[in-house]
Amino acid sequence: MAEQAGNILFDQIEQQMKRRNRARKTLNIVICLIIALLGITATIYKVRYEGGFITCFREMTVCATVLTTLTSIAMIPLNLFELKIGSEISSRVLFFFRLSSAVTEFIVLMITLIGFLPFFSDHPVIARYDMLNMHVLIPLLMIGTFIFNDSAIGKIPKWKLIYGLIIITIYAVLILTLILTNVVPDSKIPYSFLDIRNQPFWLPLLAFVVIFGVGYLLSWAFYSLNRKLSWCWYKGIASK
Repeated sequence: MAEQAGNILFDQIEQQMKRRNRARKTLNIVICLIIALLGITATIYKVRYEGGFITCFREMTVCATVLTTLTSIAMIPLNLFELKIGSEISSRVLFFFRLSSAVTEFIVLMITLIGFLPFFSDHPVIARYDMLNMHVLIPLLMIGTFIFNDSAIGKIPKWKLIYGLIIITIYAVLILTLILTNVVPDSKIPYSFLDIRNQPFWLPLLAFVVIFGVGYLLSWAFYSLNRKLSWCWYKGIASK
């Protein structure tokens, strides 16, 4: 009798776990669809407004938006397939790209907020469609859904958290290549520390050390938050 009661309780817990897992993945799919829609339309708007593809991609914000959009699109069929088969599919490559998206979008959001401090007179034009999407909505959606909805991958060595810097590294290689080949002229360099021809050598080097250092700390923070908070969906089930 006790064994039968135990089996019934186990089945109830299992069903509740499955329902909450479906809810988590469904919400993730919805948010990823919203990010994809906002990212695609904002990028098209930006390219048309700025009048050139290369002109737009000199900014880290645009690179972050495009790669965040791509990782969100990739997440949709994965979650749909997981819903169909009723189990998790571990994809460390996609996880690290998602982690990198969250890290980069947080940096974009922080730079945007800093730009509105009183001692900065040249505030971002945040009300414009592409600017609002790229600087506020997409970062908030990406960070939130990664922390709470993306499946955790378990414990990993600390050195692997450098994978959270993938998007920052891609942008650094891209922008430095464009500057050194004069595709982006000095007058169009997006950030003053990237003006490597007219700055002391130590200034861009220091800037990159700070950015990558902060990026690594964010990678560790978001990885840790994802491991802890993604399980909030299942809180209280075992105690019922």
